[in-house]
Amino acid sequence: MDVQGAESDVIAGGTHTLSNTRFIYTEYSDHELYEGQLSLQGILDLLPDFELIARYPRAAEGDALLRNTRLQD
Repeated sequence: MDVQGAESDVIAGGTHTLSNTRFIYTEYSDHELYEGQLSLQGILDLLPDFELIARYPRAAEGDALLRNTRLQD
């Protein structure tokens, strides 16, 4: 998910689809690059059924792999 700070919009608009999604791979930044942009923790807070399974950091930002704990592999 590379949505230039619109992570909360994607999550809010995709609740049904995300409930059937096993993994999310997303960019994140803990420093606001776009107005209203969520930090990694903010993304996790909006996705309570997902757990962080890997981080791929790059300076003040990075990528994260999340797994839906409600779906079996």
